[in-house]
Amino acid sequence: MTRRNVLACGLLVLAWPVLAMSAGGYAAEFPTLEGASYVGSATCLDCHDDVADFFRHTPHAVERGFTVPGTDVASCEACHGPGSLHVAGDGDGPIAGPSLLAGLDAAARRTMCTQCHTPKGDTWHAGPHADADLDCFTCHTDVVHAVSDVRPAADFRVQGEFCLQCHQDRTADFRMPYRHRVLEGEIGCTDCHSPHGELEASYGIAGADQACFRCHTEMAGPFVFEHEGVAGDGCTACHMPHGSINDKLLVQDANGLCLQCHYEPGFPTIGDVPHGAMLAQESRCYDCHHEIHGSNLDPNFQDR
Repeated sequence: MTRRNVLACGLLVLAWPVLAMSAGGYAAEFPTLEGASYVGSATCLDCHDDVADFFRHTPHAVERGFTVPGTDVASCEACHGPGSLHVAGDGDGPIAGPSLLAGLDAAARRTMCTQCHTPKGDTWHAGPHADADLDCFTCHTDVVHAVSDVRPAADFRVQGEFCLQCHQDRTADFRMPYRHRVLEGEIGCTDCHSPHGELEASYGIAGADQACFRCHTEMAGPFVFEHEGVAGDGCTACHMPHGSINDKLLVQDANGLCLQCHYEPGFPTIGDVPHGAMLAQESRCYDCHHEIHGSNLDPNFQDR
């Protein structure tokens, strides 16, 4: 009998309870591991020293000893399941290795990670990736030994370039004449979006406008005189959030935007006030109506 088998037999006698499996947790995804018990990640490193080297400078390093909350299950076995049968088989026994893990759907793979990273699991449903067939491995290949087409964030100069690997349809937006300066590194995608849904979950019924108000606090109100269009339709009714060919990220230039709502019978009389002379001089609505988001002084959003 090899040294490894002797060790395995001793550990089987003193084995920790198969907590995750008995509780119907993540390890229950693998019925082939029925009857296996946890032997500790130090045993795994007797053979898998290359994996130990990969994880050594990451939060998942065996030396850190982080455990699944409420259990004694740590490191390797937190993801690969109890290892006693694998060790007893001299490395040929069943374990949740690459072939078994590849058979899990995205939700099960996320469960693998959120059994420890519980706050991320609590908010994931609200985030921008919730409806996509994604798992944590897609982005976090720098801290898990998995294959992904996505390069890790550390490979990029600014955060936005990392996100644009998948969100390529937004690349042109950040090269518009007027834009949020994501590619320049002055703002990051996670200032407005959270990949795990933390920000979105905190917005509640207030919706996506809260992302804008985190920086543009002066626009949040409440105002004595509310601009109904702003209050009802939100920021993106008038502004392109990523970039625009128009100043102030407007969806249309000059007065066309305002006249979508304020064009009325009798135009160019608007609100019983003749505007023809002003419009003929190519004046813009907000040359006079400065407080366009709302005012505490004037119902027409003019300065006094």
